[in-house]
Amino acid sequence: MELAHQIMLWLCFAFLAHVAWQDFLALRIRNRDVAIFSAMVLALLALRGFDGALPDLMAGLLLFGLGFVMWMLGGMGAGDVKLYLPLGVFVGWGLLPVYVVFLLIGSVIMLVAVLLARRFPSYRGRIRARMTDIAASRAVPYAVPMVFGAILTLLPRALQM
Repeated sequence: MELAHQIMLWLCFAFLAHVAWQDFLALRIRNRDVAIFSAMVLALLALRGFDGALPDLMAGLLLFGLGFVMWMLGGMGAGDVKLYLPLGVFVGWGLLPVYVVFLLIGSVIMLVAVLLARRFPSYRGRIRARMTDIAASRAVPYAVPMVFGAILTLLPRALQM
């Protein structure tokens, strides 16, 4: 893998971790962050010469469409839906099944954490306190499992030298 591509991949991971952390703290994904990540994904596509860009775009559109349906049903926030488009392109069509498995695992972990926070609300510490707040609000920071899934899906590619 080309060094520039690998560096950009790691920068995307770092930025996605930032987006997930912000969603965890504020239950909000900013349009600015979606735009920045979209530009980063576009740069990744450009670094590989846009090879396979159409199937990857289809992956992004599929995730966006599914997210849009969930938003219409009141199950997901608009920021999460908007993030799905560049996230799907980032993951790509070929790795979409792997992503779905990791997304499911991340979602189950998040659900268990929220259920534990409801059951044991007297936590100490910033993360534990935030989990208690999330449990009380019944809102879910979907970017956390979304990013978890994307990073774990692409981590083997990033570790290639």
